[in-house]
Amino acid sequence: MLSRFEESLRFDRRVWLLLVAMLVFRFGQGMYFPFSTIHYHNVVGIPLSLVGVGLGALAVASVASGLVSGPLSDRYGRKPVMLAALAGSAAAFAAFAFVEGFAGYLLVSVAAGLAGNTTFDAARNAMVADVTEPGRRARAYGLVRVGGNAGWALGPMAAGLTAASVGSEGVYRALFLGASALITLLAVVLALMLKESLPTRSEHTPRPGGSGLRSALADGPFLALLAAGVLLYYVFTQDWQALPIYAKNFLGVPDGRIGLFLGANGLMVILLQLPISYAIDRTSKVWALLTGAALFAASSATLLLTESFLGILVAFAIFFTLAEMTLEVAGAALAADLAPVRLRGTYLALFGACFGAAYGVSPIVAGALLEARLPAVIWQIQLLAAALAAIALVVLRAISRRQKAEGYSGTRRTSTARSSRGFPSP
Repeated sequence: MLSRFEESLRFDRRVWLLLVAMLVFRFGQGMYFPFSTIHYHNVVGIPLSLVGVGLGALAVASVASGLVSGPLSDRYGRKPVMLAALAGSAAAFAAFAFVEGFAGYLLVSVAAGLAGNTTFDAARNAMVADVTEPGRRARAYGLVRVGGNAGWALGPMAAGLTAASVGSEGVYRALFLGASALITLLAVVLALMLKESLPTRSEHTPRPGGSGLRSALADGPFLALLAAGVLLYYVFTQDWQALPIYAKNFLGVPDGRIGLFLGANGLMVILLQLPISYAIDRTSKVWALLTGAALFAASSATLLLTESFLGILVAFAIFFTLAEMTLEVAGAALAADLAPVRLRGTYLALFGACFGAAYGVSPIVAGALLEARLPAVIWQIQLLAAALAAIALVVLRAISRRQKAEGYSGTRRTSTARSSRGFPSP
């Protein structure tokens, strides 16, 4: 049994390098994001509403970056795009430390969205797909994601301990500069150690202009996946924003217990992401995503019906976390399976932009409904989103089955690539 497990984790060296890179990158981001709102509101004096505008601008910019970073990685390679994203992130975090007002904050937020997380993740996911066969991609994505989650857990913890020990307002600027230095170091290490994975010319024949984007956006199954992705990420991004304040202001849950259900999520991911990824590799990616939609619906229904801390714990730490692990791995793996080799980066960048598109809307909706004291409507809308995502996934499967029945063999995919899609033959 142990040897079989070890065999399942034998990946290309670049997958392990990307695991470490994700740990370090997310650690650096974790030094910034949890404390940024405190710094800009309490120290710089930017109103909370305008801080929210900056976060929304960052999300919109990240969606725009998906339209550019994917084609660039398909043309020039995964490594240059990742290094550019890390350089952009390092510069943005350094600039954030010197922001003195809303105008500067907004400008840097847009820059961070254009050359940051989404750009790096798109090229990183493309590299993982390049060096991993389709039947093992979910495990590879899951492994890299464990590193990212460990970084998200450790970064805020280290930053919080530093802030508490220093005790001055200037510590936030120092944290932002520390994140910049750490990400700069990561870029140097990857520049020296990471080998390019862009497929050879025999497999990879990029077209000039925007033909890659047009091809991707004319792909029926992929469009259905994008629709499902935006809807599922709507639920995913909204609960992270809404549940802590809902628990505290509506249910009177103390801060310690709020930390308990948030921490339980991270622990579950570290413990269960790899087994779940292994299971996804052995089944249909479409069915896995349908299961994820059902789990998100179960989470929302539990929140709607219980109105208690126990309900939040079950909804978030169990149903939501299982859905999150499924979406993050099965979604990327299916996007990679649907993509022709020459457009792999484009497809994965567009799927990654689903997160930014959802994040630009979901906190606004949640904030408005919480201010109106209508939290139940949040969960009702989430149930509708999960149901619509399930319909999109059924449509995806139906289109794919019809294309197969018609002997579909369009130029965007060879017969070998078609046989490696994320679901078995119907």
